[in-house]
Amino acid sequence: MIVDSHVHAGEYYRHFTSAFAAEMMATTGKPADALGTPEHELLAQMDAAGVDHAFLLAFDVQRVEGFKVPNEFVADMCRRHPGRFTGFASVDAGTAGAAAELRRAVEELGLRGLKTAPCYLRMSPADRRWYDVYETAQELGIPVLVHTGYTPAKKADPRYFPPQLLDPVARDFPGLRLVLAHLGTPWTDAALDLLARHPLVHADLSIFSWYRPVPTVTAALAQARRLGVMDRLLWGTDHPFCTMTDSVERMRSLTSDPGQWPDGVPLSEAEHASLMGGAAAQLLQSADRVHG
Repeated sequence: MIVDSHVHAGEYYRHFTSAFAAEMMATTGKPADALGTPEHELLAQMDAAGVDHAFLLAFDVQRVEGFKVPNEFVADMCRRHPGRFTGFASVDAGTAGAAAELRRAVEELGLRGLKTAPCYLRMSPADRRWYDVYETAQELGIPVLVHTGYTPAKKADPRYFPPQLLDPVARDFPGLRLVLAHLGTPWTDAALDLLARHPLVHADLSIFSWYRPVPTVTAALAQARRLGVMDRLLWGTDHPFCTMTDSVERMRSLTSDPGQWPDGVPLSEAEHASLMGGAAAQLLQSADRVHG
C-alpha cells in the first residue's frame, strides 16, 4: 500500500489568492493556476501513480494571507472517498477558539489529524498560543503535521523555518505525535536529531525526496538508518508541487544501485515499504488506538 502523507486540498479559483499561488508555483515552473487540483484530477493522478491513500490537508492562513482551505471542504472529500483520504484539519493559534475548532473538526467533521503552518502565520511553533491546540491534539490522539523548513511564500517569517524550534514542544507534550513536514529542508540533520531524541516525532519527505539531488536524499536516509529512525519517516509529495508518478519512481530507484548511497547500502524492500506507506499506516493506527 502506497500512502502519500502530504497532499494539499483546494482548488485555485475557490481557495487561494492569485498572489500566493504565483509565489508558491514560481519555483516549480508551473503556472499559478496549478496550485490546487480538482477532485477528479487528484484521484486520477493517484491512480496513475499507484497511490492508494493520501493525507489530505486543510490550510488556514486567513489571518496573514487572506484565504484558507476549509476543514469542511476536506471533510466532504473524505466522506465521498473514505478509502482514499485521511483528512487533516488546520487551525490558526493566533485566532481565538483554535483549540475548540480542532476539537469540532475531529469530533464532528471526522478529520483525523492537524496541519499547522506556523511560519506562514508569522509565529513560532513553540509560541504558547499553540499549547491549547497541542494539548487538544494530544488528548484526541491525532498526529500534528507541522510545516518546517523553507517556503517561497513572501509573507512567511524565516525565523520560524527551522525544525529545532519544535524541540520544547516535543518535551512539553511527550504523548503528541508530531510530524515534521519536508524533513525540515534544508535543516535535515536537525530534523533527524529531533527524531532521535523524541520517540513520537516523525517526519515526512515531501518536497525533499523529489527536488533535492539524489546524493542529498540518500545521505539523509543513510543518517536516519544510523540513528534508528527510518521507521518514522513518511514518503509524501506536497502535491501539487510535486508529481506523484515521478516521485514514486525515484523512491523505487533508491532500492537499487549501491553507488547512489554514501555507505553503499540501498534501501531494503522492508525500508522502502515502510517509507512508502507502512510508517503512515502505523501512525494512523496509533492515533486510532488513542482516539478510539
